[in-house]
Amino acid sequence: MDVYEFDKCLLHRLEESMDVLSYKDGVIPASRVRLEWSYYIELQIEPVGWQALWKIPRVICEELNLRFPTIVFGMVEQVLFKELKAVIIILAVQDEDVHLPERQEVNLEDLWPTKMQENSELNIERTADCIDRLRFFYNHVWMPWDNDNDDDMNWVEKHLESRIRFCYDLKKKSMKRSLAVHIKTLLTEARYIQQRREYLEIGLSDDEELDDTLDKTQITDLMRLHLRLAIIKSEIEMLENPEMRKIYEEIKFDDDKCLKRALDEKLNDRQQIAYIVTEPFTFKQQMQFLTLVGKFVDEEKLVQMCPSLQDVLNICNASDDIYLPPGRHSIKFLEYLNDDGKIIGLDSSSVVASTDTNENEVVIMSLDDDTILLIFDGNFTLNNLTLDCRNIRSGILVKNGKVCLKNCKIIGDGKSSTQQGIMCSGSSELFLEDCVLENFSNGIVASDLTAVTLTNCKINNCRIGIDVGSTSKIHFQHCTISQSKKCGIYFETKSLNNKAEGKKLLLHNLTDLSQYICTEMPWFGECDFLDCHSNIFVLNEKDNGFPKTLECILAESNDYDSKRLGTGTKRLLDNSDVIILDDSVVEINYDTE
Repeated sequence: MDVYEFDKCLLHRLEESMDVLSYKDGVIPASRVRLEWSYYIELQIEPVGWQALWKIPRVICEELNLRFPTIVFGMVEQVLFKELKAVIIILAVQDEDVHLPERQEVNLEDLWPTKMQENSELNIERTADCIDRLRFFYNHVWMPWDNDNDDDMNWVEKHLESRIRFCYDLKKKSMKRSLAVHIKTLLTEARYIQQRREYLEIGLSDDEELDDTLDKTQITDLMRLHLRLAIIKSEIEMLENPEMRKIYEEIKFDDDKCLKRALDEKLNDRQQIAYIVTEPFTFKQQMQFLTLVGKFVDEEKLVQMCPSLQDVLNICNASDDIYLPPGRHSIKFLEYLNDDGKIIGLDSSSVVASTDTNENEVVIMSLDDDTILLIFDGNFTLNNLTLDCRNIRSGILVKNGKVCLKNCKIIGDGKSSTQQGIMCSGSSELFLEDCVLENFSNGIVASDLTAVTLTNCKINNCRIGIDVGSTSKIHFQHCTISQSKKCGIYFETKSLNNKAEGKKLLLHNLTDLSQYICTEMPWFGECDFLDCHSNIFVLNEKDNGFPKTLECILAESNDYDSKRLGTGTKRLLDNSDVIILDDSVVEINYDTE
């Protein structure tokens, strides 16, 4: 069952929004924008009886402790025009273990009308186009701080055209990729903050005895969100101006490249460089560290020393090697790692011994609350590192190529129901050797066509250890999945034979699947399961009553490009995240709306 998708140019989008938000000699302040949209929706949309997919926003998934993404199929019972919402009756849920009230009040922009409808008399295409216009406006044009604008100002005249042009500037690559990703990261964070802020404010307003029972933690969180949103607002308002954006780009994204350009000019034919990050140590310690580096670096190789990992990432080529001393290395990296480069931690102790970091570990963490810590778009190697992902939503995104991790530890916060450790998309290959993943909602997400090899690895305390696409391949060698709150392996497939009765299978061992599947086994090797709620959960897509999720829903994500996804399990990203995909697993969506 397909959903509607629309491909519209800048002028078309501008004309659509002007049709809604303009009338002769009229001034529309920010406070009236929502009302104008409600008038338009009331004239265009079918008021009742149409079916749609509801993509549950990340913030709601987190509050309800749901896996992200969670997709719901339902029928609209009533459209609340003034609120720009709808009441839907839930007909099917992507995950049958998710139990929601039969009726839900949802935002219209989170609904995707399906092409097949029980009532063929409905003008569903006009309804879908109307919701598409609304979704584009509130996802890409309207900013979270616009509700606080001065009503003496004509919002449409000041912001509408410039915001749409700003959106398409991001889409058509009229600025550096690093700046575009930086802007999208800010916008994604801002919209997530606004959703979170509204959720907290509703909770506080519902407290009848506010003075006595108010949760100070909620107030602190609310103040923090307001402050962060104000900081993002000031930066985005500057970047909306093309002239200011150009100056900003030259200052922030060019100066760090000066050393790289100087090296290129000096070397002509660029050779590989070994970058060494040097922390403040005593002379004796520095000599010991450099001696350790010497075991890895050829004597004839060019070497460049830098004070921080962020400085190295700003100037290095993707094929260079980077050597890190013990300690915590904070980064805010907006590009891709590929071309056979390496990041190697020089640490005499094993990083897989315990969860808690120690002074001998080489730790990489996010400088700010980024969406993803590291993105790979080609061959790359990580060795002897701890990736601290506790303040971000996803640890690693492998878009393409062969990525190898050896003796690495990847740590989540153990609380979020949406946080993912490693996500693989396209035809990428992931090799993990002597690695540990701990405390994620999903330890590894492998989309269709990807291949994952795990050797002597442990996946501990995750909601789902490995989420396997219908055609992905997983090779285990002496691995353990332990304390999974839902299941060690989650697998959706349409390839089950007649022996598989019902919507799901609960299996004990890897080999148990062989008697139920018609195609080649998706995984093989040896894997032990310890104290998991269920070892292997297989969802029979043929019988789950849930319509096929489509690429166009994925394309709405600010973070992923759905083109790399296969045709099996779809993961939907909300407008805040890498998706993941899916809100699913794939690449940063630089080219889509």
